[in-house]
Amino acid sequence: MKIWSKSNEDVMKEIEEFTVGKDIELDKELVFFDCIGSIAHAMMLKKIGILNKKELKQILKALAKIIELNKQNKFKLKKELEDVHANIELFLIKECGEAGKKIHTARSRND
Repeated sequence: MKIWSKSNEDVMKEIEEFTVGKDIELDKELVFFDCIGSIAHAMMLKKIGILNKKELKQILKALAKIIELNKQNKFKLKKELEDVHANIELFLIKECGEAGKKIHTARSRND
């Protein structure tokens, strides 16, 4: 199931291959930059009261972990999650729980 999906229906593999194609391979180049953008965004979310100090600290630590794993080629993007944004968001949710779910508040996936 996709992170954005509103149902439990799986996307047909043929459709997924057509729409996603090799995007996930290209997204590997965006991991660092998406994390930097997410760091700035998380700081803004703290400033406006969406995140508290503890949540910000958790998210910054998890994003730093992603950056380090990526440097070591150990942050593997899962094609079934569709793109770099969803892969990072799922990692943050696993690492930070509810705080990780807040990272895309007021942010487009394409920002």
